[in-house]
Amino acid sequence: MATDIMWDPTGRYLASAVTSVHEMENGFQIWSFSGKQLYKVSKDHFFQFLWRPRPPSLLTPEKEDEIAKNLRKYSKKYEQEDQDAFNQLSEQERKRRKQLQEEWEGWVAKWKQLHEEERPYRMELRDGEASDDEEEYDTKEVEIEEEVDVQEEEVPFELDQE
Repeated sequence: MATDIMWDPTGRYLASAVTSVHEMENGFQIWSFSGKQLYKVSKDHFFQFLWRPRPPSLLTPEKEDEIAKNLRKYSKKYEQEDQDAFNQLSEQERKRRKQLQEEWEGWVAKWKQLHEEERPYRMELRDGEASDDEEEYDTKEVEIEEEVDVQEEEVPFELDQE
């Protein structure tokens, strides 16, 4: 039932509108360029949808031409600034990760020390056996066969006749 369809000035969004020519479903919807609905407004007595016009450029036509001619020079300058900002963020990220690594190593060292301090207590609980080392264990596979006496029992069978 759309009565109006129009692209915004940037070409990124599309508006579909149902004006009060129809009696129902009046309002508008905003869509992305890929067709995803972004916004929906239902409004009785909706008469017109208009995009806000883009403001005029603050640059003179001569300045716009100069920028267009020297675009590569400007882009190199800004690419270098972007790269510097990226490197700075990367350095901050490296420092953050190094700090996290140091915190983790400190936590592991603390728990290893605590484990070592509790070793005598563990040995006492195990009757003097030092069983911290996994390689000290001997494994034995024991198979036990047990014969079970089976007796057959007769169960009387009754038929219900109803």
